[in-house]
Amino acid sequence: MKEVIQHPVYGEIIYNESIWSGKKTLTVNGICAQKVSKKEFLIDGKKALVNGNELTGVHLYIDGETVELLPKPKWYEVVLAILPFMFLMVWGNNVALCSIFPVVGGAIGGGLGGLALVLSLLFMKKSKSVASKLAVGISTFIITIVVAYILAIALILIMA
Repeated sequence: MKEVIQHPVYGEIIYNESIWSGKKTLTVNGICAQKVSKKEFLIDGKKALVNGNELTGVHLYIDGETVELLPKPKWYEVVLAILPFMFLMVWGNNVALCSIFPVVGGAIGGGLGGLALVLSLLFMKKSKSVASKLAVGISTFIITIVVAYILAIALILIMA
């Protein structure tokens, strides 16, 4: 994931973070910032702290100033992302509800819901409009429930 920010004092700031390894790189006005530690960089002899990640938003703290590199998710993005997880944890762990519409719960449901939460937030970050973010959230919810239903039916058939 690569973000390019124009800042009035520091010029063009390019922030790059690998979603797989978490490796962060920072370039200011075409000069690659020297990495001091996992979150600290040297920019023109000044220590800069990069805090956050792609899911929670990223801020650069330098010289008492805060530069937002990636915005935090909006409240409705978080709610939409949590819905599949919460549904599977509540519905999938209730025997009476699962007799109506079976879905996996427990560790399998939690893992599936957690994966859906992360993917939903990542896809919503890429979407620009509120309508497309809503569509991503609802689509992720529906796909997660369908997968949880298929897994539940498969487990029922295996156990029978």
